[in-house]
Amino acid sequence: GAPTTGVTAAPTATPAPTPAPTPAGALEIANWPLYIDTDDEDASKHPSLEEFTAETGITVGYYEVIYDNEDFFGTIRPDLAAGKPTPYDLIIVTDWMVAKLAALGYLEPIDVAREMPNFVANAVDTVRDQWFDPGNRYSIPWVGGIVGIGYNIALTGREITSFDDLLDPAFKGRVGMFSEMRDTMCLALLSLGIVPAKATVEDAARAQAKLLEAAQRGQFRGFYGNEYTDELVNGNLAISMAWGGDVFQLALYDNPDLRFVVPRHGGMYYLDNMCIPKNAAHPVDARLFMNHFYQPEVSAKIGEWIGYLSPVKGVPDLIRAHAADARAAGDAETADALLVVADAVDPTPERLANTFPYRDLSLDEERAWNELFNKVLLG
Repeated sequence: GAPTTGVTAAPTATPAPTPAPTPAGALEIANWPLYIDTDDEDASKHPSLEEFTAETGITVGYYEVIYDNEDFFGTIRPDLAAGKPTPYDLIIVTDWMVAKLAALGYLEPIDVAREMPNFVANAVDTVRDQWFDPGNRYSIPWVGGIVGIGYNIALTGREITSFDDLLDPAFKGRVGMFSEMRDTMCLALLSLGIVPAKATVEDAARAQAKLLEAAQRGQFRGFYGNEYTDELVNGNLAISMAWGGDVFQLALYDNPDLRFVVPRHGGMYYLDNMCIPKNAAHPVDARLFMNHFYQPEVSAKIGEWIGYLSPVKGVPDLIRAHAADARAAGDAETADALLVVADAVDPTPERLANTFPYRDLSLDEERAWNELFNKVLLG
């Protein structure tokens, strides 16, 4: 070819910045019950969502349709498998389910560096780049939580301290367990001194034997998703596996006799995460909401209602500041409640000291664990 020396390349035009994708103006969110701020007068209204709409013009449909990760997945799986949009643009699911959906190719990738500047700036270090989603390629956390035991002190007549209290014949027929295989099997594993993340199928079989013995003598009233909360409030359950934030809210608003404890052998620590199902109809709107949530003021507003561990820096301090404002305005009751909440949402090392993450189950392990657990469900 001709020599290239001395030939000046044509000047390259400066590339135009990529235009920001345009939101569609609609967003459909699927979430769990008791997981967002609610208007005092009208339970169907959520101030944080109304503010998002006022700011962005995006209308939000909000659906409390997730009671159990697997059950919910079952409802959207046909659409995902067929390559069709599900009814939702944003779903909030537990860490291990994020890993499962990502492995199946059922989530839209996100680019946190480019699309989620608030996450980059404000996420607590302990929620970034976790085992279930390295690099936050598909998800960012909504809240953290602890699986432990909720109980009604008026019905148990004593403090509860251990997983084995769930198996105490004194509470026969008034005990709630979780229908989520991982939660129930992992708490049983911990009670046997086995760290869930290292558990083998043989270990799972030991946990199953312990649960099955109790199930066969009629110890459990039922295996529940999020509806266990109704049974705790109405007194059908004296004691139940529980999510800490739920019991916190129920004790504050519904029944002051309710308490929550991390069993002495340990509880489970999890993150519930926002992610976008594959082929979602409004993915730009979903990304805007995910980024919006990571503003401390927005997250604090939600945290004050739900009492779950906040993944956003500065939220506990903001809630303490709101408590000081309430006290200055002469509302001591609200101030006291907010101080309790500020503590509840603060993911301190002390709070997480005796909690453990889930095992990242292979598909074969998951099948084996499910077979074991299904026998317990059938009693």
